Amino acid sequence: MSLRPVTAIALNTLREILRDKVVYTFFVFALVISLFGLILGSLSVGQDVRMILDLGLFGINTIGGIIAVFAGANLVYKELEKKTCYLIFTKPVSAWQFIAGKYLGLSACLLILVAAMGIFLGLIVYFVDPSQAFFERAKWISVSVLMVYLELLVIIAAAEFFSTFASPIMSVIFTVSFWMIGHCSASLQEFSRLLTNPLLKQLSNLLYWLLPDLQSLTRARYLIMYGQLPGSEFCLYLSAYIIAYAIILLVLAALVNEKRELP
Repeated sequence: MSLRPVTAIALNTLREILRDKVVYTFFVFALVISLFGLILGSLSVGQDVRMILDLGLFGINTIGGIIAVFAGANLVYKELEKKTCYLIFTKPVSAWQFIAGKYLGLSACLLILVAAMGIFLGLIVYFVDPSQAFFERAKWISVSVLMVYLELLVIIAAAEFFSTFASPIMSVIFTVSFWMIGHCSASLQEFSRLLTNPLLKQLSNLLYWLLPDLQSLTRARYLIMYGQLPGSEFCLYLSAYIIAYAIILLVLAALVNEKRELP
């Protein structure tokens, strides 16, 4: 079981995405959002740093998510459209190696972009408040940005899974719906308690358990941003849960790709 094909596919995917000018357009837009937070913060008495952090984290999460959705939706389909995957599968490359390589390549690209956006956000905060408290705040910013990246890992996995059997447009629709519903999954449990129809109640509970709980991840992220660590055990559990969910989606994507009939 060699990892060399996975590494080769991941590096090729990383180079391909980094050449895409659209990615840099979104990246610049995220930096503009952070700067916009600086402008709004200057208009808010005593709330300048908080405004910058809120808008900056929102920009990193949103722009990172958009890149994950659109790039992930094309990961497999583009290879099928160009028929380059047929050449890949003539070599000793299995379906899971192909899926894993594509996933790791996009994940590495987003890690670079998210880290750069996080550093830029930290520099803006330091420009506004260059006190000794900045270094403590920088630690919480780093952990919060890491939590954003964990969420993006699930979005990439979902986009790649949908791209194995749907067109890019449908993959985008499916992934965005998956992303949005994941942020409302906790509300499904509350909604199920209000339902009187047993079938709808069971369906609502089933969706709650099947969909990722991204709402808890967002809540934990903002608590961490302001130094209110929700607990190391909870953070470890949440991280393990998110990573496990991404792995399940990748396994499903590999199974679908394995069953695909290639001419």
